[in-house]
Amino acid sequence: YDIVAKTSSSNTSPVRSRSEDGKGGSAADKGEWKYRGSGYVKFIKCMEEGYNCGMIRAELTKNGTLETLMCHELTDEEVGPMPSKQGKAYTWRCKDWAYRTATRTFAIRFDDDMDALKWKEELERSKRNNRYVRTRRM
Repeated sequence: YDIVAKTSSSNTSPVRSRSEDGKGGSAADKGEWKYRGSGYVKFIKCMEEGYNCGMIRAELTKNGTLETLMCHELTDEEVGPMPSKQGKAYTWRCKDWAYRTATRTFAIRFDDDMDALKWKEELERSKRNNRYVRTRRM
């Protein structure tokens, strides 16, 4: 699958996802790539008391609106580079809470190598934090 999307500025990241559950009639539900949009990926730490206290979630909201395109916590998921994009794109599979809860495969693309590297470092830092929080509670 090739996930080439429209060109975006260096501050935005096009995200595509594919649902793995195979239910419903939309393109995402049939296992096809669906363009979700572009926006800013934020890493947000939960400070509320409870089960998720201290967890960091990755969230993307659409430019110009407050629509949530991606929202999930990563712990042990494998995030790998897409070989065809020379280090400017990554793909991973996880349980996502945007739209409706489902396991989806995501791909994210950056215009700049440094933006991609910063994102990957922050993602790995959040995964380490989330594993620590979950093991501390058990």
